[in-house]
Amino acid sequence: SPPDPDRALRRARVLSGQVVSCSGEDHADHAVAATESPLAWTRRAGDVFGPGDWFLVEQPLVDAFAQCTRDDQWIHRAGADTPFGGPIAHGFLTLSLLPVLCKHVMPTHAWATSEINCGFNKMRFLSPVKVGARVRATVLVTAAELLDSKNPSAGTQTTSKVTIEIEGTTKPALVAEWVTRQYGCLER
Repeated sequence: SPPDPDRALRRARVLSGQVVSCSGEDHADHAVAATESPLAWTRRAGDVFGPGDWFLVEQPLVDAFAQCTRDDQWIHRAGADTPFGGPIAHGFLTLSLLPVLCKHVMPTHAWATSEINCGFNKMRFLSPVKVGARVRATVLVTAAELLDSKNPSAGTQTTSKVTIEIEGTTKPALVAEWVTRQYGCLER
């Protein structure tokens, strides 16, 4: 039969449902104060946010990620006998959890109309995440710069060092230098 072009979209929806359902945490009491302006945000360079709430990495999430990405290596399957003592999550699955892990760690920007992911300057997987493990994020803002010095309300570019910790281990799952942009209102 011909390939189903909507399959990846359906799998992504399943995966996003798994992310929401796996955490089960109530974040209402973990709110970080919002920043009031792009200039105020640039003054936060050097600040550390977190650690955040623990997030449980369960087999259904790993299975959904494997189906969505078509990365079905044996080390990710339930019951796998691996050198790590059982199945492990995909490294890219752990990386893809950054938005959900950082959501309640980082402050919101009251002035921002949108925020985009620009990518990573550096990223290293340091330790595998076993299925059933819990992970959480800590974020160090290494740089926050205005996009336009003549128009500070245009927004900022932020570089953050994000560390994903695995509960009960000393070595992190990954460390990433993540670049994002926060856009404010454009004055004319």
